[in-house]
Amino acid sequence: MALTSAVQQLWNRWEIQCVVLVSFSLQVFLLLFSGIRKRHASHVLSLLLWLAYLSADYVATFALGRLTIHLNDPRHQLVLFWTPFLLLHLGGQETMAAFSTEDSLLWKRHLLSLVSQVVLTVYIVAKSWHGDSSSSKQLAAPVALMFIAGTIKYVERTWALMSAASTMTPGSSSITDHVLHVENRLNALVSSAQRDGKLDYYEGLVGVAGKGHRMCVQFLTDMTPFLNWHSGNIIDRTIKNLQDLRNQELGTQIAYKLAEIHLSLIYDFFYTKYGVLQFHLNLLNSGVERLITFGATSAALALFLKAHLDGLFFNLSRADLIVSYVLLVGAVALELSSTVMAISSYWPSTMFNVVRFANPVDKELWSGKMAQYNLISECIRGKQGNLFMKALRKIGLVSDITHEQVSPGLKMFVFSKLLGIATTRHVSHYLKWDFSTFRGQWLRWELEATEEGRSIDQTLLNIEGGHFTGIILMWHLTTEMCFYTDNKEDPPWRTMSRQLSNYVLYLVAKCGVKSGSNGYFELGKLSRDVRKALSHERFSRGRLEQSKVLLYGYEGHGYFSARASGIAKELLKLIATVWVEMLCYLAPNCDTGFHIKKLSTGGEFVSQVRILLIILGIPFLRDPWQEAE
Repeated sequence: MALTSAVQQLWNRWEIQCVVLVSFSLQVFLLLFSGIRKRHASHVLSLLLWLAYLSADYVATFALGRLTIHLNDPRHQLVLFWTPFLLLHLGGQETMAAFSTEDSLLWKRHLLSLVSQVVLTVYIVAKSWHGDSSSSKQLAAPVALMFIAGTIKYVERTWALMSAASTMTPGSSSITDHVLHVENRLNALVSSAQRDGKLDYYEGLVGVAGKGHRMCVQFLTDMTPFLNWHSGNIIDRTIKNLQDLRNQELGTQIAYKLAEIHLSLIYDFFYTKYGVLQFHLNLLNSGVERLITFGATSAALALFLKAHLDGLFFNLSRADLIVSYVLLVGAVALELSSTVMAISSYWPSTMFNVVRFANPVDKELWSGKMAQYNLISECIRGKQGNLFMKALRKIGLVSDITHEQVSPGLKMFVFSKLLGIATTRHVSHYLKWDFSTFRGQWLRWELEATEEGRSIDQTLLNIEGGHFTGIILMWHLTTEMCFYTDNKEDPPWRTMSRQLSNYVLYLVAKCGVKSGSNGYFELGKLSRDVRKALSHERFSRGRLEQSKVLLYGYEGHGYFSARASGIAKELLKLIATVWVEMLCYLAPNCDTGFHIKKLSTGGEFVSQVRILLIILGIPFLRDPWQEAE
């Protein structure tokens, strides 16, 4: 009992100081680590950020509530001064206004919290105010300054959440004219880069991305405006621009970098305060807001220090003074860090002209990786290991998903394939720039250009009209069979095809993109078929890759595997074309919010492909007015 009583007394003595410092520490953690999730896909980091994001609000609110109990406690005479700091903490950091898109939908709750916490802060200050006290008189100005800064920060956060949650209306400007402008600028930037160097084109990319931000947000969130591609010679002019871009050596690198910048701006818009302030306020107002908050916190620190040096706080607790200085210096440091990060962000960098120093060309703005899920590997691994490993795999602690770096060669392959299809005259006539349905036409168009292709049994290529998940499963098996073919040559397209195959299957099987109930049924059935075919084999860890050759003898256990075996024997060099078309089909047809949610966990390659389709001027969604009819 004595020990419990001692602990209770110790907690009562240091409770307020501890809670206030924990609140400040959470803000420091969010500022330093929240931006990392844009470039790294880490479950541990996501968990820590989620806990810190939720705890920050709870701890600050709890501290405000506890301060009301200690209003007249002689041990805590600086309660009056600490109160507005908690309001500042509730305003959050510029690097993380929302943890997920669902947080933005709760902006009304944050608005109510803003009103209630501001009223509570005013109540605490009024109740703890002693006009006849010299220390209270000296604290009046710092308290007022911190209250102004805290209120501005909290309003800023609520506004950011409200703006991200609001439905954006299509702009009145012509989308087609803007696309042509972007293509012309891209060609000019590529020529400039080849002539003058990388840094000279990078700032131009930021300007192009900023002007096209509204359009990219609309496309990425499935709010597609009316696209009039039948007026004048829009398609011919677009094809001409794409042909010019295709002939440029740095076209691939610059196009992907522009897509990265677009996605980085969209991440800022939905998850931070940087984008929404620039998008709704403009640079001048955003700069004024930062100047006010930084100036208020700096002035409060100067006034508090002056009062301390004048000996007006001689009767206050030394520990309370230390906590006060930690809060003051920390507030100034956080504001200064936020300002520096804002300058290095893309939004104000166009104004301050420091983009070439803050964001070098070679800096990755996303994880640069794509997930890999291989059905055959999963089936084989399911037969390996002891009961403990099987149990861990069953409950999800051991994942069947791996990650591989998206190589420059893969990026170039996808980009060149997309440009090749789009700039072929007879292809573009039939394509009509429509990626809203998967028709399996790209392979046929490519085969028409080769004598080898015209001799292939065309019944094997009849993939139009089937269920999309079934088509993916068939071509996934085809790719596996081709990958393990005993070829003397090892062209890079073999590895690329397998990477795209595993990535597309991951999107469909693990992310639920365009799968539906029928897709899950077909996936489960094929898994059972493969396990049945391999049930008589004994696998060891060292024979994992060699055992996949058994697939060549696997033609009788399912419809998809039989067709895959037939295709693999005749098509060894054209499979990658099918996967590029599937990826371009999935890019604009992912579920609403898929791309936005993935931006907070390192990003997805399919999101870059979707932005590329916009950059290249390919309206991959059907005309919404025609759909309505």
